[in-house]
Amino acid sequence: MIEAVLVVLTKAQPGRDADLDDWYTNIHIRDALRFRGSITAQRFRRSVNQPMAVPADYDWQYFALYDVFDPQRFSRDHLENALTSRMMVTTAIDDSVLEDYHYYPLAFRNNDPDIQHKGGVVLEQFNAVQGKDAELRAWYADSYLPSALRRPGVHSAALLSFRNFGQMLPTMPMYNYVGIYKVNSADSWDGWKDTADIVDPALLAKDSLLVTHWDKLTEKVTEDDVAHPSSQALAAEEQARARMGDDVITSGAEKLGSA
Repeated sequence: MIEAVLVVLTKAQPGRDADLDDWYTNIHIRDALRFRGSITAQRFRRSVNQPMAVPADYDWQYFALYDVFDPQRFSRDHLENALTSRMMVTTAIDDSVLEDYHYYPLAFRNNDPDIQHKGGVVLEQFNAVQGKDAELRAWYADSYLPSALRRPGVHSAALLSFRNFGQMLPTMPMYNYVGIYKVNSADSWDGWKDTADIVDPALLAKDSLLVTHWDKLTEKVTEDDVAHPSSQALAAEEQARARMGDDVITSGAEKLGSA
């Protein structure tokens, strides 16, 4: 059973996108899924097609989702092993700002469980007006989410909230709520161009809504895929580790906190 979803946003050092991609896809995800508490992971790349203007300082390039059944244990294993041989981190990543938080499900709907998600993700990030969290959650789950689920190409929809439990970082995210919409059509993002139906000044904090679109970068990887890798996946990991060598971050664990 999924208890939380780890939402991770990353960016590469200038000119090092290929190195970051190689490390994250072939090494990091597999290292993380070897830890206790996680089930699956998948990566996405920021799309050229965006439903709304994205602020210049929102310069994340990559987005990862981890399904987690024990966030406290998953975080503890990360904290104990980060920057060691069990979880080496490439210098290709820009770790000046970390965006790596567990969000906890409040509502979930799937248009058809028999249809596999094969596309990208539309991510909504937002905050409630002070004192209006309960009203926002009820309205989003009961009214907005079912309506958004009917947009063309939407596979599933989820509303999740941040809780100060089982987190890896000693910081707070900019957004307390996320809406995660898995889509199967390349143009599904177009359904979010007009966001007037979510911008309710009575419930949504002013100027807090950000909607971004992400294209699929990798297939979903499961903990079983890592425990019993194919020869192709094993070779890809070994080759990626050889390419990375000792070009790894060796300090900065102080940015993490006790979860």
